[in-house]
Amino acid sequence: MKVTQHVEHLLRQGRKPRELVELGFPKSVVSRVRRQLREEEAILHPKVPKGKADAKTRSQASVGSPMEMAPIQQKLASLESAFQKVDNLVKALPEMAALAAAAHELGAHKREDCPYQEDGLCILQTWPDQREIPQGIGEPVLVEEEKPNWYIKPSYFYCAMCTALLEGRMDDVESEVSGDPLAGAKYQITCESCGSKGLIAAAIKCTKCGRETYWGWLPKK
Repeated sequence: MKVTQHVEHLLRQGRKPRELVELGFPKSVVSRVRRQLREEEAILHPKVPKGKADAKTRSQASVGSPMEMAPIQQKLASLESAFQKVDNLVKALPEMAALAAAAHELGAHKREDCPYQEDGLCILQTWPDQREIPQGIGEPVLVEEEKPNWYIKPSYFYCAMCTALLEGRMDDVESEVSGDPLAGAKYQITCESCGSKGLIAAAIKCTKCGRETYWGWLPKK
């Protein structure tokens, strides 16, 4: 939307010219649009004597049936909705800029120690055809190898959203847990004698003094 259109929309909403200037709109544009609106108002609603004004009002009220006015009202409602969306977008611009700055900072930080970065390229994934690369994740780069592949110079936003390191760490944790014979035993073992479930403990022995103890889940006293 052009600046003049935005200024016109805000003035029609009842905003004061001084408020628009304080928001950063050029004073000359605000003055010009305000003057145009006043001229349009004077044309649409000229000052007439009171008696004639009443007659004119009655005449205008008789022009156009409700069926003829309905499409016009729908268009006006659509325009108002569109202007409102634009106004909300303008108000959200500072927050969007802050989010973009945070994503840039996080992406730069993750990129420093990323094992999937080589010569500025992300080697986590390759594509046989440039057209298969999703838009917005980075700059496509063709690398001529035995089998040419397309890589990307990832954007900071893409690096900020990447979960490859987290997934790798989760795989390591899963491997460690799967190697533990007691993993999940709390939820799988039921005592055949008393029927209690999950109240298990493993015997632990100190390899220095030989003292034995138990480690696990004990019943409440």
